[in-house]
Amino acid sequence: MARWAIYIDVEGSQKVYPKDERKFYAAVDALIDGIGQIGSRVCPESPSRLFAHQTGGDGFVIVSEFEEHSPEMPVSIAVVLMQMVLARGSVAKAGISKGQFADIQSCLPALRSYPPDEYGRRRLGRGIMTCFPVMGTALTNSYRLANRKPRGARLAVDLAMMKKLPSGVVISHRDSDFLVVDWVHTRIRVIEEIISKTNLQLPSSDCLQQMLTTYVAKTGDETDDEWKNYTLSLNGCPRHPESAG
Repeated sequence: MARWAIYIDVEGSQKVYPKDERKFYAAVDALIDGIGQIGSRVCPESPSRLFAHQTGGDGFVIVSEFEEHSPEMPVSIAVVLMQMVLARGSVAKAGISKGQFADIQSCLPALRSYPPDEYGRRRLGRGIMTCFPVMGTALTNSYRLANRKPRGARLAVDLAMMKKLPSGVVISHRDSDFLVVDWVHTRIRVIEEIISKTNLQLPSSDCLQQMLTTYVAKTGDETDDEWKNYTLSLNGCPRHPESAG
């Protein structure tokens, strides 16, 4: 069964974290808050449950319970999460694809020698080991798309999932196997449902555009012109003035 998956992480965390830990944690907290509210208020029951796992300090994979033939839900969730991160003063990138996803602990026989406690921690004497319990092509495929060129704070979606575009989805780039969705200006029915059910207060598209333009301008030498240009152009924002010409 090919389930859809969103991989999303905070952009530039290697530079943000050493410089401003509070800003980094605010961005990760926005992801946790958004995933939690959507999972508990929009998709709380089978067959629409969500399965979310933190894959690192700033990355999350969100996987559907079953295969879904419409891309509306994963695209809507990714758009809302990316807008929440921007509202907290940071930016994210994301990829959406499909694949298998399962508990892999039975594939790791060495784990039997280190049984977990009630919190999932495995004892190493007085130390601990934690293990990522799931894996599959749903994660690897979505992660790959999140990190494909063009670089930037952008949302890439597997082309095979987007053969019939939902009304209101704004496409800003097409490649051989994926599309880039403008997450600043996309507004579709499911996004409205998520906002209604969670009572999330998200900025307007015009406000998000100004926030993203300002964010990019303030990165200065921390980001290169390629990242600046694509972050803005792929999301319908004016190009950074330093990159024009």
